[in-house]
Amino acid sequence: MKKIFIGIDFSKEKFDATLIKAEGLKECAPSMHEVFDNKTSGFRRLVRWVKAQSEGLPIDTWIFCGENTGAYSIGLSNYLYASGYDMCLENAYKIKHSAGILRVKNDKADSKAIAEYAMRNYDKVRLHKPQSSSLTCLREVFLYRHSLVRQKVALTVRRDEKRLTQEKSDARAFMSFTSKHLITEINKAIYKCDQKIKETIAADDELREIFDIITSMPGIGIQNATCLMVYTDNFQKFDMDSRKIACYYGIAPFGRQSGTSVNSRPKVSPFANRMIKALLSQAALAAIKSDISVHNYYQRLIERGKHPLLIHNNIKNKMLHALVAMVRDRKKYNPDYVYQTNKSAA
Repeated sequence: MKKIFIGIDFSKEKFDATLIKAEGLKECAPSMHEVFDNKTSGFRRLVRWVKAQSEGLPIDTWIFCGENTGAYSIGLSNYLYASGYDMCLENAYKIKHSAGILRVKNDKADSKAIAEYAMRNYDKVRLHKPQSSSLTCLREVFLYRHSLVRQKVALTVRRDEKRLTQEKSDARAFMSFTSKHLITEINKAIYKCDQKIKETIAADDELREIFDIITSMPGIGIQNATCLMVYTDNFQKFDMDSRKIACYYGIAPFGRQSGTSVNSRPKVSPFANRMIKALLSQAALAAIKSDISVHNYYQRLIERGKHPLLIHNNIKNKMLHALVAMVRDRKKYNPDYVYQTNKSAA
């Protein structure tokens, strides 16, 4: 039973912390607030402050909670994990929409809202566990490569726009030459990223095993495999539940029904990571061409008159469910094997 709830609102230089003492859902004392530097000395001072306010309650009755803000939140989270404290990082959108109507917006109020969220939901949250160094490296290189690809696309589009115009000038020639040079350098950097990704996977036994399994499916290449491993914490983040992963990827359809006036057909939500969804879309297109079972499934849906977008979403769902089952069962892809995607029946 948790009795000390510490809500943390992160920023670059500091973080606000609010401590709530509670029995169940009832606060036992007024909440307390303090501000700390977002560095190791501030982390130590936070722990000392909580100990002073906890009045001797053991640390297994404490829980720290904060919004997952990437680099700003990872330092303290890893420090608390290494020191033996319970820490959870939750989605900021989830916390915001659980707080009800808030009229005050500042760091102190936000930290209190996070503490109250932890008090109400501590039995449902997933405790923070640091990624392995290999997976962290893989994530950083993958995201860096993605930023390079975006820069390359922007330069290529700009260069092609200038090529379509008939008017010639020194400025246009300069821009075309410079863009060509930059694109060449970016291509070299992308190649180095690809090599680093391969080296990182090859050096880690667990990453290499999972990578070999999921790339055995036609259509899944190195980028899709890396993306899937990075955003699922090597398939540990969602407890091998393919439906949760499909929801995270934005390919799980949801309907809307209320009374007799609202009853729409199920459709995917725009609330998703568009980058990883686009990568899976490319994989689905490749699988239609290279995998006979997926191609036959595609043809059956066409003959039934299904909309092309619905067909592609169904294929993405089919592929993702099979990938999770493959990793769970530690089996490489077999088009004739019927994958049991229901986790409870596995």
